[in-house]
Amino acid sequence: MLDMGFLPDIRRVLRHLPARRQTLFFSATMPPPIGALASEMLKNPVTISLQRQAAPAVGITQAVYPVPQEMKSVLLLELINRDLVREALVFTRTKHRANRLTEHLLRHRVNAARIHGNRSQAQRTEALAGFKSGKYRVLVATDIAARGIDVTALSHVVNFDVPAVPEDYIHRVGRTGRAELTGDAFTFVAPDEEPALRSIERAVKRTLPRVTLPDFDYKARPQTKLEIPLAERIAAIRQRKSEARLRGQARRPGSAERARPARPGRRQPAAGHRRSRR
Repeated sequence: MLDMGFLPDIRRVLRHLPARRQTLFFSATMPPPIGALASEMLKNPVTISLQRQAAPAVGITQAVYPVPQEMKSVLLLELINRDLVREALVFTRTKHRANRLTEHLLRHRVNAARIHGNRSQAQRTEALAGFKSGKYRVLVATDIAARGIDVTALSHVVNFDVPAVPEDYIHRVGRTGRAELTGDAFTFVAPDEEPALRSIERAVKRTLPRVTLPDFDYKARPQTKLEIPLAERIAAIRQRKSEARLRGQARRPGSAERARPARPGRRQPAAGHRRSRR
């Protein structure tokens, strides 16, 4: 919540509170940045920590879909089109992938919205409200939303990318199967994500079942890439910077005049003659 833009509002509220007060600070997790923030806001606090078993709720059915990285978006669309996923909260690794996946779903006529740290508060509110009301069938989110989203009777959570930290996996899949209801949690695992999956299985103390979707061509290649490879992105950035430098050089004083062709009928100064300017 603090990463999503609420920290400045909290600081403004604190400035208007009396110096002598009692403040309670609650957090689902306490990573070092949040611990430092608590120390800043509180004075000699007493810490109470309640650790629960690192495992999802009993009513959650978990399954793993081994799939090549470039086929993840195709697999998700196939599960939706076959009505194997009625509605889904889909988690991606980055904001960029959340944007690209949402655009991919919209191009294939799946009502989808996204929620992450770069979206405004109004956009996040509209996306979540639309998902709860059924306007959007899919809500694509980054981990920043894993702990703050509460949707009644959510049927599916899809880990489009395997989280690097097992605790994030538990928080993600915990968005379904709430209040003693049931739900499904699907995890798409590319070959390079297998080590992260094994860490999750050690944390939950079980081997998650592998599932293969019948009649799905895992060897096909999608026409469009969900994410541009890092090397290509770096090359594009360097190209843009090079073009910007050339434009900057062209705008330097005198450069435009040297590049400007002579106008018909206009007498050009003789060689060695210096033009005076006011």
